[in-house]
Order: sequence, then structure tokens, then C-alpha cells
Amino acid sequence: MIELHNVRKSFQQGRVSVPAVDGVSLSIARGQIFGVIGYSGAGKSTLIRLINGLEHLDSGTITVGELDVSRAGEAELRRARPKIGMIFQHFNLLWSRTVAANIAFALEIAGARKADIPGRVAELIKLVGLEGREHAYPSQLSGGQKQRVGIARALANRPDVLLCDEATSALDPETTDAILDLLSGINRQFGLTIVLITHEMHVVRRICDQVAVMDAGRIVEAGAVSEVFARPQSEVTQRFLRQLLAGEGVGESLDLNAVDPGQGALVKLTYMGPQARQAALADAIRHFDLPINILHGRVSRTREASVGDLYVQIPASDEKLEEVLAFLRERDIASDIIGREKRA
Repeated sequence: MIELHNVRKSFQQGRVSVPAVDGVSLSIARGQIFGVIGYSGAGKSTLIRLINGLEHLDSGTITVGELDVSRAGEAELRRARPKIGMIFQHFNLLWSRTVAANIAFALEIAGARKADIPGRVAELIKLVGLEGREHAYPSQLSGGQKQRVGIARALANRPDVLLCDEATSALDPETTDAILDLLSGINRQFGLTIVLITHEMHVVRRICDQVAVMDAGRIVEAGAVSEVFARPQSEVTQRFLRQLLAGEGVGESLDLNAVDPGQGALVKLTYMGPQARQAALADAIRHFDLPINILHGRVSRTREASVGDLYVQIPASDEKLEEVLAFLRERDIASDIIGREKRA
């Protein structure tokens, strides 16, 4: 559905050329919710503007469906943009227009038949849950309601692709979850391909199928959300996950510095999918007759799977420890030895 191959984009700062997107290649399948996450300055917003042709790339290719965005002229891009909906962080509503008139504006500029507009607007207002607010102005709406108007406007021309640029970062956590649930429902109902730019790992975990992690204009890690959560490879991804866990209070539940190294090797076990609900550790305790100490555990949900983390201490020799971990690997449970027992 969306293909990017070796895409590059730089901006001039005085005499210096600064790369914003540096050799990015991505493949986004039809009907996916694809997250692109990175810290400020990673290049993710530039990337999304390249996808809809608001920025011109320096080199590489971008195709959206049948459209070659990298080679399309301005007239061709204008004709194509109604099929590429866009949702913005700060809503970008027309403050002098009501909710209904804001949604109608997208249809008007796309050349929709005047007689068809009221019916389509009413349909969209119902879809995003704004019945009874049709005649309200943006100044009379909450942040979540404004973003619902933005979503309705982006869907007005029945797009094939929906691009979301930090669509929830201006919202409180409860409203963020409500908007994410709405986007997830729209994805399921219409099979709409959604590309979601964010700096919040919670957003990716909640609704995305696939994720790409950006840093300094490059993709440093990409894959299924459950896989990236279970086995993060890059330092940037690990930092995002640490911040997410800290925000959920995990750091308060387990202080690794307070763990007694004399009680055995400290090991982090990672369960994914069905393994997150199996008693593999209990099987290992019985099989090896070891008093394995469970220090902390949690199971979180991504859109397609459960991911579990379990911190344990295993009082065993190096050889026996490897046998235990091999036993668990046979059951698709990954392990990471964080610390070993100190011996004289």
C-alpha cells in the first residue's frame, strides 16, 4: 500500500545541509495501523509530510497505492490528496465555522456535489460520536471533541490512507485512549491504512500492528509491535520502554539495586503471545527442583498479543543456569541475565 525506498530529505541551515530523513525504507501493508515513533527531531513529522507530498524528497521513491508521490506534479498531488486524510496535533480547525461546517469544508474543496454534503456530514458526525454538537464552534469543544472533528474531516472524502501527526499528544491520557479506540474502530470497520506518528510508546502499544523507531533521521528498529516490545534491539527503543514502565510504576515495584546477589543469578524472562499465559516457570521449578524466586512480573497487551516480563533469581551454577534457560527457550521464553551471584 505504502512503499518508501531509500528516502532522503535535508534542510539548509545557513551553509550547512542537515539531514531530516536519511535513507529510510519502509513497507506498510493495506489495512495496517503502522506507528512511527521517535523523540523530537528524529525526522518523523518530515517523513509523514513526504508521504503526502507536502515536502519534496531529495532522493528515493515513495508510492501510495498507485500514486508515485516522488514523481507526481502539483496538479496530480492535489487530485490525490483527498484520498490521503491527515489529522494534526493541534486540530487545525476553522474557528469561525461550526463542527458541521468544518467537516463540510473538506467536501467543498474536494468538489463534492452540494446536495450530497449534508448527508455525508451527518454520517461522519455520528461515526465520531459528536451527535448534538453539530452547531458548536471549536471554542466550545473539549480537546477530544476537537480531535473528533479533525478525524471526521479527514475521513470526509473516503480516503484510503489516514496520516496522524502526533494526533493525541495534546490530549490527557483518558481522552487519548478514547481517540485511539475510535481510530482502531475506524481501521477495523473500513480497512483503512493508518500511519501514526508519535513520541508515546503507550500509543504504539495500544493500537499499532507494526512500528518503526526513528532516531536522527534513520530507522533504527522496525517490526511487529509485540516483537519490538518483547525484544528491543536499539538503545532508543529500550529507552522508550524504560520510560513507559516507569510511568506505569514498575520502577517503584522492583529496585534492581536492592536485589541480594547472593541469592542467585538475576534473570529477566520475556513471554510473548500464548506463552504469557503458560506456567512454564512452574514447570522449570518442578523439573530442576530449584527454589526460583520471583521478584516482579507484569503482562501488558499490544494490539495483537500479550507480552510478559518476569524478573526472577535462579540459585544455580553456571552450567545448571544454562540448562534452565535452555528449558525455557524451548518454550519460546527469552531470557536476559542481568546479574550473577558474586562468588569468592
